[in-house]
Amino acid sequence: MDGATYAAIARNLALDPGSAFTLFYSPSLYPNFIEHPPLHFWLQAFFFHVCGDHWWTEDVYGAIFWMITALGIDRLGRWSGLSKRALQWALILWTAIPIVAWTFGNNLLEITLSAFTVWSAATMIYGMRRGKYIYLPLGGLWIAAAFFTKGPVGLFPLAIPFFWHLTGNAPNSTWKRNVIDSLLVLLGLVIPLGLSLLYAPSAQYLEAYWQKQIIHSLTSVVTVESRWYLPANFMMQLILPAIIALGVRKFRPIAEGRRALSPRTLAFAFIALSAVLPMMISWKQRDFYAVPAYPFAAMALAFVLDGHKTAGKALHPRILWQWTIGLWLFGLALRSLPEVHTSRDFTLRKSIFQVAKMHRGETFHVSDSLYQDWNVHAQCARVGQIYLSEQKGDKDHDFWELHLVQDRVQVRKPYYR
Repeated sequence: MDGATYAAIARNLALDPGSAFTLFYSPSLYPNFIEHPPLHFWLQAFFFHVCGDHWWTEDVYGAIFWMITALGIDRLGRWSGLSKRALQWALILWTAIPIVAWTFGNNLLEITLSAFTVWSAATMIYGMRRGKYIYLPLGGLWIAAAFFTKGPVGLFPLAIPFFWHLTGNAPNSTWKRNVIDSLLVLLGLVIPLGLSLLYAPSAQYLEAYWQKQIIHSLTSVVTVESRWYLPANFMMQLILPAIIALGVRKFRPIAEGRRALSPRTLAFAFIALSAVLPMMISWKQRDFYAVPAYPFAAMALAFVLDGHKTAGKALHPRILWQWTIGLWLFGLALRSLPEVHTSRDFTLRKSIFQVAKMHRGETFHVSDSLYQDWNVHAQCARVGQIYLSEQKGDKDHDFWELHLVQDRVQVRKPYYR
C-alpha cells in the first residue's frame, strides 16, 4: 500500500499535477501531501519522467538503489579494513535478511534512505581512517539527504564518529578529536538544512511536515502494543544471517589463528542499534523501519568472520554476479506464481486497469467504509489515476459510483429521479 502511494505521488509530480513542494496524491485525500520530506519523490519522479508511467518504473528505481546501496556497503567494507572475502560475505548476509528484499521490492522510503545512510558512513569512515577530514562534512551532506528523505530517522549516522572513536578504531583517538569530527559532520548537515529553511516554500513544507507527522505521530498514533516491537523484530530478522555466519565460521572459516572480538564489530553493532533504538520513543512502528540498520548489522557479522590473517581464496566475482542476478530472477519467478495472480492486490489492480481505460483521471463516489480502505485508494491512484471521494454526485456535479465486489472494482452511473 505505502509503495503504491509513493509511486502515485512521484508519477503525479513527473507527469501530471504536483510541484516540488506541493506533492499531489488525490483531490480528496492528501491534495497537498506533507506526510514525508520530498527528496524520495523528487528522485522517483525523475525515473517516471525518463521511463514513463509503467508498472515497472518503481521496480527499476528499487533495483538501481539496491545496487547503489550494495556499492556503498562495498566501499564501507573496503574503507573500514574488511578483507575482500569477508566483504563478499557482508553483501550476502545483507541480502539474506528477509525484510530487506521485501522492502526493496515494495518501493518504500527505506530503499532511498538506506543508500544515503550507507554512503554517509562510508564517506566519514574513509575520512577518519585516512586523516582526510574534508570527507566528514561530505558525510554530513549524505545525512542531510537522508533527513530530506524520511526526517529524523535518517540522522542516526551523526553518531558514527562517536562510536568509531569510542571503540578505538580511529588512529590517535582523543576526546578532542572525537568532538571535532562530530562537529565537522554536523556542519555538513546544518548548511543544506539551513539553506532549505531560508527558502520559503521549503520552510513551510518542513514546518507542516514536522507538525503533522512528527509531533502528531509521537502523541497520537499507535500501531504496536509494545515499544519493544521494532528492536525485537530487528533481532528476529538477523536470525538467518547469524546462522549463515556461524556456519561459515564453523565449516568455511576465513580467518586463522587466535580470534578476538574486533573493535569494528562493536562499532558497527552500535551504529546498527543507534538506527533502531531511538525509534522506541514512538508507538508508531513497522518492521521495515529498521531496514537502514541492516547494512551495519551485516558489517558487524562480517567482522566477526574476519581476522588479521585470512584463509582460503575470495569468491570469484562471477559468483557474486550470479548471486545478485539469481536473487532478481527468483523475485521475478515469485511474481509468476499462480498464488500471486490470484492474490487480492493483483485482482484489484487488474480490475482498476480495465476501469481506467475509460475513466482515467476521474473521481468516483464511494461508500464511507470503502473510503477508509487505504489500499484501494493507493491502488486506484497508482494504476489508473482514479480518485475516491465521499461526496455524492448530483445533477450539477455528477460522480460515478465505485464499488468493491469480490476484490474487483466496479463502476456504475448513479440514478437520479
